[in-house]
Amino acid sequence: MLPELKKDADGGVTLIIQNESPGKHKETNWLPAPKGPFIMYMRLYWPKEEATEGKWTRTAAEKSGVKLI
Repeated sequence: MLPELKKDADGGVTLIIQNESPGKHKETNWLPAPKGPFIMYMRLYWPKEEATEGKWTRTAAEKSGVKLI
């Protein structure tokens, strides 16, 4: 799955999490979500030392350009 994701210009990956398709050109990075409210969780498998020692901060999620906590 990871090699198929389209990378951003800076080398990062933007995931699109929503109910409806964002369009064929963005479906590679789309994770379908249920209609209505839902909760997102992040799991770190084999985290690097920065994460286990509290030195790493996740990137904020955004909703239509508005950052979420």
